[in-house]
Amino acid sequence: MKYHFTFIIILSGITNTLWSQIPNGEIGGFEYSVIPDIGDTQIDKFAANLNFGTKLGKNMLRFGVSYTLYDFLYKKDSFVDFDLIPYETIHNIQFRLFYRYVINDSWSCMLMFSPSISSNLEGSISSNDLLINSIASVSKKWGDTNTFSLLTFGIGFGTPFGEPQFFPAISFRKKVNSRWNYALGVPETSLNYTYRERHTFSGKATFSGLFGNASSSVTLPDASLQTDTKLQYNSLNTGFQYSYRIQPNWTAVISLGYAPWNRLRVLDNDNNELYDIGSNSSFYISMGLKFNLNKMMNENKK
Repeated sequence: MKYHFTFIIILSGITNTLWSQIPNGEIGGFEYSVIPDIGDTQIDKFAANLNFGTKLGKNMLRFGVSYTLYDFLYKKDSFVDFDLIPYETIHNIQFRLFYRYVINDSWSCMLMFSPSISSNLEGSISSNDLLINSIASVSKKWGDTNTFSLLTFGIGFGTPFGEPQFFPAISFRKKVNSRWNYALGVPETSLNYTYRERHTFSGKATFSGLFGNASSSVTLPDASLQTDTKLQYNSLNTGFQYSYRIQPNWTAVISLGYAPWNRLRVLDNDNNELYDIGSNSSFYISMGLKFNLNKMMNENKK
């Protein structure tokens, strides 16, 4: 089933999730998510990340590293015409470098550079396992810390829509008051409400993508061999998220939702389709735990 509105959401922007990957302060996080059925495939994802940041005058330098393990559980009887064993596990190791330069109280520039290894790691690591994601943008801010609007626009390069490509980057964020804020853009559009500081309720629509290399040799149905084929997975996730701050440093997060559009296929080394695995809409669940070191340091300074 095709959803034409997906591309309307995609073109509205892409920066919100990229920026949130390196949040303020020093943050460590763990996450597990499962999509139980996108046709004849179940997807389990395990993720961990660690981020650091420091101020350089008015400017900000941040860097981080994350590891994500994707497990694709294929129903064997449904894919007898194609060997999917090389695509059952994809490892993604990502490094991030982010720099924000403040021009004045209203304008700032941002640069993010994020190389990663995305592979099944069954062969020697090569340039085919390496992916580059980057984004350069300019932001205009209105208002103060309590209520503000932020418009960001620029250009990026990476794999949020599948194979590596350039994309326009534009997003709009608005903090209405201490309880309400929203963001319009892609990969994430959200509406957030905070209650008594500890509870945050969010409605979200996010677009995610995976582009992993199968470094081992793959035998095709015609008995030919190919190396460095790719697994491409894209999804539009809509749902509800609840965050509970257990204490000043720990926050638990759970998400429930529905993915109305999924795409899962195998590509050759030139990014031509070899096999459409097939996928349907599906429900999903995600849960995680975040640790904010910066909050602990702030408490110690009091």
